[in-house]
Amino acid sequence: MLSPKSIGFLLLALLGIGLCPQNVSGVVIYRIGTPFSTTEKDSLASLGIDFREIEWSVSQLQDGLDLDSLPAGSLQPNYFDEDEDIAATLLSRGGWVRVRLFANQNQLIGQVLVDGDPTTGLTWPAVAPESFQVGTSRTLSEQLTFDLGGRFLIREVRFRPLAEKPEHFVERLSIGTRDERLVNIGNRMSNFPTVAEVKENTEPEVSVILDPPLSTQTVQLLIFRDTPKEIGLADFELYGGGFVARASYESEVVDLGGLASWGEIRWSGRQDTDARVDIRTRTGADPHPDIFWQLRPEQRDSVQFRDGGGDLTLSEYKRRYSKLLDVLKPVKPQDRVSPDTENWSFWSSPYLFENSGTSIVSPSPRQFLQLKVDFSSTIEDGGKIDYVEFKASVPPAVHGLVGEIFPVDTQVGQATHFTYFIRPTIRAGDTGFDGVEISTPSGVSSVDSLRIDGINYNDFIWAKTADGLGFEINFPRKLEPTDSGALIEVVFNAPVLREVGTLFTGKVFNSAEPNEVRQRINPGNAADEIESDGIAVKTLLSNSLVFAPQIGPNPFTPNGDDINDVANISYKLLRVTSQVPVSVEIFNLSGRLVKQIYAGDIPIGEYSHSWDGTDHSNRLVPPGLYLYRIAVDIQSEEGIKSGVIAVAY
Repeated sequence: MLSPKSIGFLLLALLGIGLCPQNVSGVVIYRIGTPFSTTEKDSLASLGIDFREIEWSVSQLQDGLDLDSLPAGSLQPNYFDEDEDIAATLLSRGGWVRVRLFANQNQLIGQVLVDGDPTTGLTWPAVAPESFQVGTSRTLSEQLTFDLGGRFLIREVRFRPLAEKPEHFVERLSIGTRDERLVNIGNRMSNFPTVAEVKENTEPEVSVILDPPLSTQTVQLLIFRDTPKEIGLADFELYGGGFVARASYESEVVDLGGLASWGEIRWSGRQDTDARVDIRTRTGADPHPDIFWQLRPEQRDSVQFRDGGGDLTLSEYKRRYSKLLDVLKPVKPQDRVSPDTENWSFWSSPYLFENSGTSIVSPSPRQFLQLKVDFSSTIEDGGKIDYVEFKASVPPAVHGLVGEIFPVDTQVGQATHFTYFIRPTIRAGDTGFDGVEISTPSGVSSVDSLRIDGINYNDFIWAKTADGLGFEINFPRKLEPTDSGALIEVVFNAPVLREVGTLFTGKVFNSAEPNEVRQRINPGNAADEIESDGIAVKTLLSNSLVFAPQIGPNPFTPNGDDINDVANISYKLLRVTSQVPVSVEIFNLSGRLVKQIYAGDIPIGEYSHSWDGTDHSNRLVPPGLYLYRIAVDIQSEEGIKSGVIAVAY
């Protein structure tokens, strides 16, 4: 078991922050879900880092989610055992039962069908025999609709009359389902798409198997009268088993109290093998990411409901709009709400579940953030989120930050001198910055110059990042509000190994505040003379997967004198988007394989393998000429590079 001290150090590693307390006025970690443990709180306090705890909001639950898991702080899709009655708990989830009586819908009397009491139920009295003599019996039906309070997997529908009145069994019926929840249905309700029928029944208890099982929010039972006898129901039950196919959640809008720059987003939970848990973010400049519309009949136009929400919370905004009369809403439901694209970003692409601790990609600096979680499950495989947390700095380093790179076209595999242009907007109260971090996904050779507002600085310091796929450059001085609008130019030398394009992302930071969030550079017009307005570089098309193989020394002399005893075969692997099998082999001039010196799966990058002049039996080969072959795909000429290597003694 870890000691409290060990847990504290583990937390520091997870947060990616230093061990020494700093004066970090604006760093806050927000956690939605399971609260921080006492040890975590103590560790954060020792670093001077504030935190906020937010519960999963029941008012913002969308559908298909397990309400019973919320008290423990977890968010997960609905799951029921095969023998567990789903209908029995629908009222506790906000569901309902509606029964049609004399063309009206009644939402109270139907509750006796899901109360678990076999002695209570509904009875429909006998119909006058003359109604059947005129051939209208098949048009007479009773209609019951069950909203389950969420989306569930349904395999079986069961129901029965009161035990003391088995003769009141249902003779003919149909079952329909709908995926969505019905709101404001009024007094009339159309029939649902039919998924099962029973045309002739003579048994008190009815069991209908749905094959295949259906994931649904609402179930409808239509009871048809073929005789004038009295009919009744005491219990209505639904059984499924397994996870619901889809479930989703949107958080309340989180207000950070001012402009903030986003750091990493982390989560704790579970994603089973055949399930998906997609976490997304969006950020905005006001508390309301969506606009609800209401009609003005006299003016014959639409306006924003309550001027966009004012100071209402998102849940209260939605709740008040739902109370608006239907005649004051647009006729088409899809026209009643639209995203506020002027003040809010779109939802981000899903963050990879296995990549917890990644940077938030939604735009910053912004004051408001919202979180979305979508679950896609099979019957047996689902997922769970215990918490999602993100790090933010208020105020940000700068109010605005745009960057672009030049040139935007280069040769694949060729080192190129790039200039990274950065233009900050720094306002009073911003913390400023004195360093830039730039990612170089194919590595970096050198950082050659730094210019700030037209002045060259030669006393800058730069270093490669720990993974070698980027660099940091520290300025001789800190940029503050008086430097707002100044153009920063960083010139560096780096190769590009992908044809599909390479993104050179960047962040600025204040070296005196290592705990602060590094603020991301947004692509934009940083330099008027450059037309890229972006931070991505394209490469010219190339057919080769293997680029620039080099042999050194060539010839080489493997005679044991420690001088030129080994030949290094280096090359660049291009264009691939995942790990691929690569082999490096030596052949004699007759084409016979002498030795395989490397075989394995590798990603895009630069590589070097050595040959010590021995064959597959580890005996020195005779002096002479040999062929090397680097093969990515032996079925394709684009994946093979070969050449001559000489052995001398």
